[in-house]
Amino acid sequence: MADLHSRLAAISRRLKEQYGAQIVILYGSYARGEANEDSDVDLLVVAPTTEDFFRRMATARRLIRDLRHGIAVSPIVLTPEEFAARKAANDPFVETILQEGLSL
Repeated sequence: MADLHSRLAAISRRLKEQYGAQIVILYGSYARGEANEDSDVDLLVVAPTTEDFFRRMATARRLIRDLRHGIAVSPIVLTPEEFAARKAANDPFVETILQEGLSL
């Protein structure tokens, strides 16, 4: 697990340095301590970008490709405005991440 933590720290650092991510949160089974060999690493990334929704995920995946070392990483990228709006609207997806997630 220590190896995973160091990889996640490197992934978070890369997203912040090269993509301008303001927030990176681990959520899902890894955050809850329920991961198994089929689990992927779910990340919420909040970054200022003008890319469309699907291109954001492709960009984030490309930036961290060399840091994954065999683990499946599934980033969801929201702009700060989208994140704030969804939080203000009590969006269940964002609320669950904020309650259960681990900030990286």
